[in-house]
Amino acid sequence: MNMMNRMQNNIKGWFGQNLGAKVMAILFALFMWIYVMSVINPTISDNVNNISVELLNVEELENEGIVIKGEEDHTVNIKVTGRSDQVYRLSRQDLVATADLSGHRNIGANNVQVTVEVDADVEVEYSPRYIRVELEEVIRRQKNVDINILGEPATGYVLGEPRITPSAIWIEGPESSVNAVDSVIAELQLEENSSDVVANLTLQAVDSRGNEVSGVRLESEVVEVVLPVNRTKTVIVQPDLELEAAEGYVVRSTRITPRSIMIQGPESQLEQLTRIDTELIERSELTENESIEVELILPEGVSLYNERTILVEIEISEMVEEEHEFTPEEVEIENLGEGLAINREELPTLLTLVLRGPEDIIENIDREALRVSLDFLDLEPGVHTLQPIIQGLNGLENQLMEISIEPEEISIEVLSEDQEDEENGVNDGEDGNAEEDEDGNDEEGSNN
Repeated sequence: MNMMNRMQNNIKGWFGQNLGAKVMAILFALFMWIYVMSVINPTISDNVNNISVELLNVEELENEGIVIKGEEDHTVNIKVTGRSDQVYRLSRQDLVATADLSGHRNIGANNVQVTVEVDADVEVEYSPRYIRVELEEVIRRQKNVDINILGEPATGYVLGEPRITPSAIWIEGPESSVNAVDSVIAELQLEENSSDVVANLTLQAVDSRGNEVSGVRLESEVVEVVLPVNRTKTVIVQPDLELEAAEGYVVRSTRITPRSIMIQGPESQLEQLTRIDTELIERSELTENESIEVELILPEGVSLYNERTILVEIEISEMVEEEHEFTPEEVEIENLGEGLAINREELPTLLTLVLRGPEDIIENIDREALRVSLDFLDLEPGVHTLQPIIQGLNGLENQLMEISIEPEEISIEVLSEDQEDEENGVNDGEDGNAEEDEDGNDEEGSNN
């Protein structure tokens, strides 16, 4: 109680003594404080634009197979208000803008609140208050590996089909990025190689325009490529045919297209090859033309340089038969020796030529051009058996199935001049006796 009384007395004493001076001092201090705060260290505002927003808990989403779509850089604009000494001390690094992705799991667009923190005695206003973050799933997809070959092999060599290990690669990443991958490629540079190329190549995921797609992970970044470098050779195609026409028909011709092909393969193998066989073609009872696509039997390691369709065309013709008759006068006598003769009356009354073959071939045979002859080359006088010779078929004989003549052989006597005269004399005597007999008979009849 005494203490309280003493304090009251002290206060009363302090205010009681020089009260005016003391009030003036307080007012002056207040004025100075106001002056300093309003003039020397006033409240000011400053705008700081394009402060990057840090996304929090991204790894948490990735562990659940969710990622942020695209690579958008989110920013906010901040207005800082405070005493000038506080504001002026701030730098961009002192302003921390974050957006917490915890609790956001929606695939697609998500509105995430932005928080701005600053380690200073200032007030902040910022916009936007929310940012749009698009989420998508992480997916995996398999793609075949393609090799882009740059350059050319040595002259006279061609490239075979590359062998790629592994031939397909799994790619993983945001769905939009994986969907943008058109192919997984590697580039192989040639320098006029004349032997097989073996190389380990780096892979790259690219879009349809050939631009690299970022944000995806390749299961393997390197592949091994073996590129055969082969020789080429042109060989004939040999069809393997077993054809049988129906009765009354004939296989007129067969034709294979192309007749020759270019193959590629190791030089050691090509040296031994002169032809490539087709698979067996079996047909029976054929009555009309056919065109058949066939496969080639290629040795292992050998392939076509250019893929070609191999066609076998089978031509079928109907068989017809035609007969031509020749009189003895039409039979030509060839190479009969000087001073020798024959008696045409010994020739058969008719010689019949039978021709059998495809209808169109028979129709092309000119009857006027056909000739039948007997060749007496180096034959001496006496009786000889000769085979008639058919001429005038003009090369068609190879396309006929049958050429025959009846009779097949002719027996005829070759006469010398003396034999011919003697035979002629006998014939003349017989003719004279016949005339005398006729005359005698006439005279006897008249006498009677």
